[in-house]
Amino acid sequence: MRVKSLDKKWKELLFSFSGFGPNFLMVLMGAFFTDAINPAAIGNEFQAIMKGTCFILPAVFPILNAIGKVFDGVIDIPFAYVTDSLSTKWGRRRPTILICFLPMVISFALCWFPVAGHAGSSAQLINTIWIFAWSIVFFATYTMCLITFYGSLSTTCCDEAQRTRVSGLKSFFDTISYCIVYALVPVILEGLHIHIDTFVFCALPIMLTMLIPLFLIKEGAKYGYPENDGLRPEKISIWQSLKLTFGNKPYLRWICVNSCTFFGMQMFLVSMNALVTGGMGMNGFDMAILNTCAFAPVPICLYLFQKLKARKGIRFAYQTCLLAFAIGILNFFFGSTFITGGNRTIQYIIGCAGGVLASWSIGSFFMMPYLVPAQISSVEEKLTGKNHSAMYFAADAVATSVVGAISGSLVYELIKNYFFCTGAPTVEGVGKVIQAVDYDAAAAAFGVAKTQVVNISTIIVPFLVCLVCLVGFGLAFLMPKDYTPRLVARELKKFDPSLDITEFEKMEMPKPEKGEILYIQIALSVLSGFIFGFIWAGYLFRSFKELWKHKKPGLGWALSCFIPFVGIYYLIKAMNEMKSVAGSTKLTGSKALYIVFGLLFPLLPLNVVALSVMQHDVNKVYATQHAAEEISKVEDAVVAND
Repeated sequence: MRVKSLDKKWKELLFSFSGFGPNFLMVLMGAFFTDAINPAAIGNEFQAIMKGTCFILPAVFPILNAIGKVFDGVIDIPFAYVTDSLSTKWGRRRPTILICFLPMVISFALCWFPVAGHAGSSAQLINTIWIFAWSIVFFATYTMCLITFYGSLSTTCCDEAQRTRVSGLKSFFDTISYCIVYALVPVILEGLHIHIDTFVFCALPIMLTMLIPLFLIKEGAKYGYPENDGLRPEKISIWQSLKLTFGNKPYLRWICVNSCTFFGMQMFLVSMNALVTGGMGMNGFDMAILNTCAFAPVPICLYLFQKLKARKGIRFAYQTCLLAFAIGILNFFFGSTFITGGNRTIQYIIGCAGGVLASWSIGSFFMMPYLVPAQISSVEEKLTGKNHSAMYFAADAVATSVVGAISGSLVYELIKNYFFCTGAPTVEGVGKVIQAVDYDAAAAAFGVAKTQVVNISTIIVPFLVCLVCLVGFGLAFLMPKDYTPRLVARELKKFDPSLDITEFEKMEMPKPEKGEILYIQIALSVLSGFIFGFIWAGYLFRSFKELWKHKKPGLGWALSCFIPFVGIYYLIKAMNEMKSVAGSTKLTGSKALYIVFGLLFPLLPLNVVALSVMQHDVNKVYATQHAAEEISKVEDAVVAND
């Protein structure tokens, strides 16, 4: 009898959390790394290792980075075969994680540590080679750890219900990774005045989560290896494994659709900082507001996605996600300063609406890449006795690495250094496209203000993402309606008529455990909504202290976060005190607004509306005070000259 590795719900939660550390830092790398070493398209100094400093050769690094991403995908194939076929007294999954862990951590850290400084092209060349070399080591070891973890899903989980639970839990931890990276990190960088490389080095210990499977996966001499005695899968060659994987038509159809999804997601994620700080002219706090709208609804969206999937099938449900993401991302173009002229209110409305719409897609985009391959490989093992589950994840990784290299590392990196001018027709250079290291350099070259310069990537990227999502929507019609064990078995029998699928034909549709989805939903809410809200509220209360010397902002923050309805009192008090320093500045917030939404959202971290309005008013007061200070400086200078 098979010994269950995940025989308790808390073990499912802990196992799903295993890849959080490496995935979080990989997401962080995808979001900030290329802009950190070449901050041409971003408008935030803390998201760069050094403001206005390019550490690499802009013409060479994108090509090498794309090669590295392709290598990351190609290396998955032999690595997947190793972890699928390995047989040791410690098992087949655990040794590879243990061997690759330290090289993964060290190589990641060294990627963020340019050794040659930044002066001159020779230093840029050395840094380019240095970063490329260590990124290859990181991609290889990261791949081995994660492909081993993913490959264990089909056997560690005992049935479809458990695979669905673990995939759902895994998706919510992925959601948390993106929530922290895109919503909180910009706020943390600006609030603490630290650069991105400092944050990265502080976050390195979270890589330790990758060691969790060493204690949960039951394999090795104690339990029988590579699986339990009598359940050892048939050993197959790498060529046979490849043939089975790439000959699996239901899986290939999924790969085509997922590649379109990943192309769009990767291009959007690597350019998000540029779209918000450059294209929309917003700061880290504004970015946090937009990302709250995108991530806070994920729990209920994931719940509704499961309901829609059960009623209409995976294909239909996933197609709605592709459409929602395509439309949501276009809002970054319509909310850009190029369209809105920098009207912050209109930008908030457009950006928040796009975020809420895109949130319908986020949870499913994270869950499906785990659920579909694990489901297919599990059914295949039961029908054929051949377990090569890691190869399915490897094949998916090859496809996504190639499209990711093209979209995020090649296309985006090659277009982000180009700018055009939106100044008056009499300004020389209007209508021309020039190459520059950042917005300041482009503005100087055109002879206009920085606000009249537009980075070309902020215009092109939303439309490219929308286009590939629509292509994925069309390709999804080739997928099976669903990927239940019965339908997967039927699809496999079409490829191999000799398979006996009688057992699967008798299967009934599994009924989710009562409260199971609600459990995931609550966990997601706590981790994505609450944690973000705590930090946002903390920075907002710190702003109160700076504006009107509030004596105990920490106490107000704590009481508002943890005691229902207390936030109403502190918001109204803050509004009244803000009026005393606002002067002629008209505030958006009102007593009625804070009372109504304070009653609807008893805990301040969930009160996104009140937080947004209060943050907007704080920003206005700051802007007014800053303008007054500038006028005062000019007047003082005039008096001094006289």
